Amino acid sequence: MLVLVLQQCVTSASEENDSCAAGSGKCSEGMSGEGSTGWWTRLASLLSHKKSDIGSYTSRFSDNGTLEERSTTDEYYDLATDFYEYGWGSLFHFGSRYEGETRIESLVRHEHFLASKLGLKAGDKVGDLGMGIGGPLRNIAKFSGATVTGVTLNKFQITRANSITQKYESAAAAKRMNYVHGDFTNLVPKVFAPESLDAVYYIESACHISNRTEVFAESARALKKGGKLFTYEWVMTKDFDPKNEEHMAIKKGVEYGNGIENLISWTGPIESLKAAGYKIIEHGDLVELAEEWYGSHNVPWYFDIGREWSFLSFEAFKLSVFGQNTLKYVLKFVEAVGLVAEGASQTEYMLRQGAANLVLGGKKKIFTPMYYIVAEKI
Repeated sequence: MLVLVLQQCVTSASEENDSCAAGSGKCSEGMSGEGSTGWWTRLASLLSHKKSDIGSYTSRFSDNGTLEERSTTDEYYDLATDFYEYGWGSLFHFGSRYEGETRIESLVRHEHFLASKLGLKAGDKVGDLGMGIGGPLRNIAKFSGATVTGVTLNKFQITRANSITQKYESAAAAKRMNYVHGDFTNLVPKVFAPESLDAVYYIESACHISNRTEVFAESARALKKGGKLFTYEWVMTKDFDPKNEEHMAIKKGVEYGNGIENLISWTGPIESLKAAGYKIIEHGDLVELAEEWYGSHNVPWYFDIGREWSFLSFEAFKLSVFGQNTLKYVLKFVEAVGLVAEGASQTEYMLRQGAANLVLGGKKKIFTPMYYIVAEKI
C-alpha cells in the first residue's frame, strides 16, 4: 500500500511555478502540498519529496559555513515539514500537559491559553507570524471567532495550509483563515496595512531570527495602538552556562536540528519588545509554571520524544525513540532499493539529533520552548 501511495505522490508532485512572494529563491520547487493529513500519505510525501538541500543546510552549520537566517529557515522547512506532519500532525509546537490529558488536547489548550491572554474575540483581525501549516491558526480562529492571517516564509507550508483548509474546514470557518507567503520582518505594507491589526502572535517561530527587535518592531507597525502581542519563545534559561561545554553542545544540537542560527537568553525577547515600542504585561516560563500548577501530575513537555518506546497508540510509537529509530531504518531501506532519492535518511538524522538535544536541554532545564510574553503596543 505504501509503495502505491508513494507512486501516486511522486506522480502528482508538480508545484505551480508562480513567483516567490516572500523573496526566497526556490519556492519549495517540486514539492506538492496535496493529500490528506493521514500518516500514510504524510509518510509517502516525505519519501517522495527530494531532500537534496540537506547537504547545503548542513554545511551552513559547519565551522566555515554561513548562516543566513531567512534562507536557513526556508531550507529547513522544505526539509522538515513532511517529517513534522508525519510525527507531530499539524500543530508544530510543544505545550504544558498534565496526566490524563492527551498530547493533542494539551497542544490545543496551549493555543487557547494564548487566545485568552490576547483577549481575542469575533471581529478581531489577528496575525499569526510564522504559522507553519496553519494548525494553531485554524484552532484559534474557531475558538475565538477572530479573523486570522498567517504568514510563513516557506511556500510549501502555504500550499499545505490551503489544501487542509479546503479539505477539512467549513466554508464559514475558512473565511476567517488566511495564509500569506511572506517574511514576518517585512509585513507592512506587503502583508498588512499600517496599524490594521488588533493582535499578533508567534508560536515558537520568532527564534528563527536572533535579532528579536527587528521581528517585534515590524509587528508593531502592523498593530493598532494598544494592540496586543503574545509570543512563545525558544530561549536558554537562567540555568544555562555558556562556559559549560556540555551546555554549549546541547545548544548547538538544538540549533542545528531546528533551523536556528542562535538561541538567545530568556531576557533577550523582553528587552527587544521594550526596544520595539511595547509595554510588557506579563511573562513567565510555562515549564516552571506547569510544575507548580500540576505538581506530581505534571507531564514534561519533552515526554513524547524522550521516552524509549510506547505501543499505546501509533502516534505515541512514532514519537518515541524506538519509533524514531524505526523510521530511520525504513528510510535507509527505501533508499537502498531505489524508491526514493538520497537525502531523506540524512534529514531524518538531523531532526533526530535535534530531538535528542531538546530532551537533554529540557531535562537539564537549560532550555525552554515556552517562555511566554504578553505585551501591548504603546
